[in-house]
Amino acid sequence: MIGFFAFSIAPITFAQSNYTPPSVLPGDDYNIGGYGDACVGLAGMIREGTITLRQIPCFIKYFSQTLIAIAGSLSVIFVMYGGYRYVLGSDEAKDEAKRTITYALIGLAISLLAWILVDIVLQLATE
Repeated sequence: MIGFFAFSIAPITFAQSNYTPPSVLPGDDYNIGGYGDACVGLAGMIREGTITLRQIPCFIKYFSQTLIAIAGSLSVIFVMYGGYRYVLGSDEAKDEAKRTITYALIGLAISLLAWILVDIVLQLATE
């Protein structure tokens, strides 16, 4: 009975009653990555075709981060797939699984290096 009180009723009674949500959401930040307000509403501008030269660094940053995140996720998935094949496979499958894991880790390293390179180039280009 004490456990029920501690984990269900007590947090409700001791919670803040004067909580107000933040007025600025993470996506509403007007100084994103040092680009000022250039990144605000970028998706709508791309959709409408009204993107200007000022928004190009933001577009490159978000587009490259999306592609690099997809590549990194695929690398992690292939590491898990190779590990699964290594644990449950025969001797031939284990050799192939080792290659899969090796190539996936190489892909993950390339993704991380690409992310670092894009970030450095954008910082140098927008100073």
